Amino acid sequence: MADKSWKAQAMRSLGDEQRRMLLADLARRIVDLRMQQATNRLSATSELLAARRALARLKTILHEKTVHEGQAAAKSAFDNARKSKVEGLKAATHARRQLIEQNEKARQAAMERKAKGKPKAEKAKGKSGTGKK
Repeated sequence: MADKSWKAQAMRSLGDEQRRMLLADLARRIVDLRMQQATNRLSATSELLAARRALARLKTILHEKTVHEGQAAAKSAFDNARKSKVEGLKAATHARRQLIEQNEKARQAAMERKAKGKPKAEKAKGKSGTGKK
């Protein structure tokens, strides 16, 4: 594999499946180069270093993508939670306003009754004539 395809920009432009294949190829290449080095058949030792660095670069790019996707998912979850919280607060505020309006209407009705001199509406106490003697 040429060194040009091991540049970070080229690795980022690859698709997911191509990156996975490149990862496996680089791992195999490193094993092959180590075997050549162990048997004293490796002529250019810099190839092993370059392959190891390319593998590390590719793993870094894969990790960056994973982290970025995780952050995007976390941001989406946070936004959804914030949205539901805002909707919940809006509903609670609406219910509170309705309760305040109802209390204000009841207060105004009581003030009108008091101004007219009418007694409060009495609750039916169930006087049926068969009470205690």
